[in-house]
Amino acid sequence: MARILLLGMISGFPWVLIGSSLSLWLKEDGLSRSAIGWAGLIFGVYAFNFLWAPLIDRLRVPVLTDRLGHRKAWIITLQAVILACLLLWSTIDPTTSLALVIGAGLIIAICSATQDITIDALRIEQIDKDDARGMAAAAAVAGVGWGTGYKNGRGVTRRALLFLS
Repeated sequence: MARILLLGMISGFPWVLIGSSLSLWLKEDGLSRSAIGWAGLIFGVYAFNFLWAPLIDRLRVPVLTDRLGHRKAWIITLQAVILACLLLWSTIDPTTSLALVIGAGLIIAICSATQDITIDALRIEQIDKDDARGMAAAAAVAGVGWGTGYKNGRGVTRRALLFLS
């Protein structure tokens, strides 16, 4: 269950980045409410992640799938892409390159939504199919993990913004 809690936390953290932090960043840089609203459309990706779930089940991540297993390979790869986008974000001025900021945010959202699919599949695979109580407990723990990742991510982001300002 500890692993499921950790995976839930990993799943909740990107929401802070593309939600609260992005909006705050754009507001502090003086962008209009309409620009910030358009950036909020990034969340729409989560509504459609079921469309590419079968593709994620079939595609293998070269090298990593053989070493770590299918689900873990995807999680590591998606985390690496999210990290790369965050590093890119740190170098962009949204007042001059808003499209690049939103594009990187969209990639983070796609990777995060895909990661949610993969984490849910891994969680389901770790619990015995006949163990209904275990499945329910795992779903509850994953939800608590998601909330913890979201809340801790929000706290970390706030502290980082205060430090940088």
